[in-house]
Amino acid sequence: MSSFLELVSPTMMGNSSTFDANLTSPTASPADTSPRLDLDLDVGEMFLDAGNASNCTNDYCVSDEDYIDMIVNHIFPTRYEWALIAMHCVVFVVGLVGNALVCVAVYRNHTMRTVTNYFIVNLAVADFMVILFCLPPSVVWDVTETWFMGMALCKVVLYFQTVSVAVSVLTLTFISVDRWYAICFPLQFRSTTKRAKVAIIVIWLLALSFDIPELIVLKTQRRPELRVDTLYLTQCVSSWTESSDMTFHAVKALVLYTLPLLFMAVAYCQIVRVLWSSDNIPGHLETVNQRVSTYDSTALNSTRRQTLNSNANTTTECQLRSRRKAAKMLVAVVIMFAVCYFPVHLLNILRYTVNIPQTDVTTAISSLSHWLCYANSAVNPVIYNFMSGKFRREFKRTILQCASTSSVRHSYRATMASDYPLTSTSGTVLRRPD
Repeated sequence: MSSFLELVSPTMMGNSSTFDANLTSPTASPADTSPRLDLDLDVGEMFLDAGNASNCTNDYCVSDEDYIDMIVNHIFPTRYEWALIAMHCVVFVVGLVGNALVCVAVYRNHTMRTVTNYFIVNLAVADFMVILFCLPPSVVWDVTETWFMGMALCKVVLYFQTVSVAVSVLTLTFISVDRWYAICFPLQFRSTTKRAKVAIIVIWLLALSFDIPELIVLKTQRRPELRVDTLYLTQCVSSWTESSDMTFHAVKALVLYTLPLLFMAVAYCQIVRVLWSSDNIPGHLETVNQRVSTYDSTALNSTRRQTLNSNANTTTECQLRSRRKAAKMLVAVVIMFAVCYFPVHLLNILRYTVNIPQTDVTTAISSLSHWLCYANSAVNPVIYNFMSGKFRREFKRTILQCASTSSVRHSYRATMASDYPLTSTSGTVLRRPD
């Protein structure tokens, strides 16, 4: 697999053993095998028994039907894989509901339509779409080692997975830039929602452009060493050389992970230093002093000046607490992004530099690294709920209103059913009044 969730894909990790030796041709190259093609069964005895059959259709006297059955039995989920499917289902539900709530919260509450929240909504939209359209086919691919969705979706799904990552990391980077300027240089930069909307358009254009090369080279490939022409074990792979693939993924890891995280680390370190090293918001004190000086020139009495200063100090403290909370929340989002995508990038580096032995442990680690990438798309709304009072109140309000609306509809239907029954006591069918 060649997209960000398939950096350690089955088609590119390690060699196979028993199952591949018995199901594929004797001359099959080990490099062409799949990591889970290592069924621990006494296939030799089975083939010896099959050798007594009169109608052999291949070198091992296994009928085509039995051959297909062996593949089906191999790709059928194990108990561990059923657990993995359940974990993906949790991510699917939490991610869809959570990211939808983020969008609804900002849409309904006009006071939440800030620059930062516009970027957060953009992040939620990308996460919602990747969970809805990319998670289901990807988990089927991981579990069955087979791409069932054809060439078109092979290109679209893997392309959009990378687009989603690009949108996420660029959005987080733009948020850090906006917060850095707003907090560290408040008098030199004015953040507006119009600029945020323009930045969001730029983010999507860059993200859509970045992965075009991979969109072009992705294709479906059946396993030629299988003796039966079957869709099973078909893979979605890139058609370029291994060196080109390595170069592209190195650039991807650098541009979409390492450099943005380094930049965000520097930006948030400065933001934290400014917010926690002073009791005043940079630029706010100068503005207050200017206002007081202006009022002095109009000969305000001392009592009114003291009231003005007191109100300004109270406002400053509230704004400072609010900005500190927002900074903590954004830092948590960035840390979760770094943690969730670190395993898949590390395994990608190891895949090209070290001959990773294919075992049940490495296969499990690979699958979990894929799951972590999707989990990152579901965890952000959870962070907002725990670390932002405004988001938490809006989430609760939306859920309660949805529950209330559902209850009203149910009550209305029950009332209509009791007032206008469909049948009379004699069993004669009646019509509802129009």
